[in-house]
Amino acid sequence: MTIKRIIVKETEEFCMEQLEGKLEDVIAILQDWKNEGGWEGIEVGYGRWDDSDVYFLYKHREETDKEYEKRMKQLEKEKEQKLKEKERRRKEYERLRKEFGDD
Repeated sequence: MTIKRIIVKETEEFCMEQLEGKLEDVIAILQDWKNEGGWEGIEVGYGRWDDSDVYFLYKHREETDKEYEKRMKQLEKEKEQKLKEKERRRKEYERLRKEFGDD
């Protein structure tokens, strides 16, 4: 069986102050993040602290084994719930068909 993994967007929050100051310092911080590997860009969000800007460093990666297992369990659970609902509706249909016949 082939495992089909999805791509997960991972984010890390950081405050605006980390990107303020001397250009050399900001470049050094960004270079450190780049050296960590995988980070693709920066997004901005609003309203976390007194309506100030909040930044998010993000990267895309393949889901881990643990994340895959959790997702598969959730999909199986949803499938079971749909089958139970379908069976409940089928029983209701049968009950109504007996009650009303083929009118």
